[in-house]
This record gives sequence, C-alpha cells and structure tokens, in this order.
Amino acid sequence: MEDNLLDFFPSAKRSAEGFSEHFTKEGLTLLVEYNEKKIFEVKLKEMKSAVTTQISEGTDISEVIETVKQHVKDAKLPDIEVVRMLWDVIMDAVQWSGKNQQQNANAALRQVKSQAKLLNTFCTSGKLELELIYKVQMQCYEDAKLMKLFPEIIRSLYDQDVLAEDTILHWFRKGTNPKGRQTFVKALDPFGNCWKMQKWRNKLDLVPLVLFACVNF
Repeated sequence: MEDNLLDFFPSAKRSAEGFSEHFTKEGLTLLVEYNEKKIFEVKLKEMKSAVTTQISEGTDISEVIETVKQHVKDAKLPDIEVVRMLWDVIMDAVQWSGKNQQQNANAALRQVKSQAKLLNTFCTSGKLELELIYKVQMQCYEDAKLMKLFPEIIRSLYDQDVLAEDTILHWFRKGTNPKGRQTFVKALDPFGNCWKMQKWRNKLDLVPLVLFACVNF
C-alpha cells in the first residue's frame, strides 16, 4: 500500500515533492524518508541498467559518460553512489573464466583499463578516489577470485590516472575499512614504499631550486 500512496493524491500534486510536503506537515517524517529512499533506489537502478546495457553493447565510452551525467543531473544522485555503482557495472561486465586465476586476472585488468576514462570522469576528488579504493577493497575481500588482484587493480587505476598517488598513500597509511586491510596493505607494500620513496626524491629535487631562489632573492 505504502508504495502506491501517490495514487491517492490529486493529479496536480502527484509528485515526490507533493508527497514530501504533505506528509511532513502531518508529522510523518519517517514515511517521507522511506519514500525518498525508494525513489533513490529506483533511479539508481535505472541508471545502472542503462549503463550496463551500453557497456555490454560496446557503446562508445563518451556516450556512456553522457548517459551517466544525464541520470545524475535528472535524479540528483550523490557522487559517492555514482562511483560505487560504476565500479559494480564495470566488474559485472568482466567475462570470468571459471577457476582459471590468470585468465580472470587478465580479464579484470583489461576491463579496468578499458573503462578507466569512465571512472576518471566521475572520480573528481580525493574523497571519491578514496571511496573507489574502499569499493575495490570490499569486492576483493568478498570475492575469492579477486583476492590477489587488489594491488594490480590499484596500480592499474593509478597508471590510468583514475587514482592519485596521494590518495593511495592516504589509504596505505590511514585507511579506515578493516576488511582484508592487513592482507591488502602487505600486498600493496612494494608499491606503497615505491611511491613514498618517489615523493621523498621529489622533495629533494626541490631543495636546489629553493636554495637557488633564496640566493637570487
């Protein structure tokens, strides 16, 4: 019954806004929140379905990006939910090969590389990049065939400019999601140490420039 309450509204007020306004005035805020949650889930599902279809049909990535942008604009979907959804769609499109770990690894990394531009378009801040790492972490933790792929996926996302070095180092040092973290940190350790060393070298490279500037001040 609660899913069809709009049917009892006058046609002029039969909208999500009208629903919220009416029941908020009546003090039924829990019902309003429930309805907003249902609407959000439906719109997110619609976007996921549309993007899944386009990716499975090999639609040009620029068209997929425009589809996502349009859904985000129309439904006002939170950026974090969009990033999470995109990762799910990308991984769902991987052609898995039974128990052959190497083929599965190759297929997953090919998919990440081919859809990097899509992720890059919507991972527009360090916060969203970190959320993507957490999403990858959770999937690798929950899916046995991806467990050993975590460092390679992160490195691939870095190579494709989806993840920034600073974001990865932040996760490496201060990541808050505990699921599989110890295992993944250890697996990513060679990359983490390499990035930290590179940052240290970059700072050293700046020293002569700073000294030169001071001398010539």
